[in-house]
Amino acid sequence: MSFKIFLSKFLKYGTLLTSLGFVMTVSLQIFARFFLSDVPPWTEEASRILFIYAIAFSSGLAYRGNYFVFLEVFYAGFSDILKKKIDLISSILSLVLFGFCGFYSLSMLEMGLNEYSPTLHILMIIPFLSILILCLSISYYSLMAFLKKIKFWKS
Repeated sequence: MSFKIFLSKFLKYGTLLTSLGFVMTVSLQIFARFFLSDVPPWTEEASRILFIYAIAFSSGLAYRGNYFVFLEVFYAGFSDILKKKIDLISSILSLVLFGFCGFYSLSMLEMGLNEYSPTLHILMIIPFLSILILCLSISYYSLMAFLKKIKFWKS
């Protein structure tokens, strides 16, 4: 299995599992508010972490599929050459931005080794790892988009 297929499946299953976990914890919290005397205190923090992971896993897939929002009204009025240049520059800027963010998230991961979450009592490296996943997946797909655009532009 190639890295590209592995990454795609990893992100898809990660999105699916964390989204289902998010729905389940929120449903448990709603059920507990209406039918139980006490709401489990961990559900709010767990749903927040699962939601963050769902976004982290799905952002790379959204970048790959070009599902992010852009101002099409302005973009449609540009010439084809300017559109190609903007597409090329945007993929370079995405790569640089998320590359820097991924690099600096490593120090945050190191800080998370010594901290615990308030209600779940898990190491904070677990929630902080979502930022690295987001940055690496978007960096990878922006690099692939850049290389594809360079190849397309040369032909």
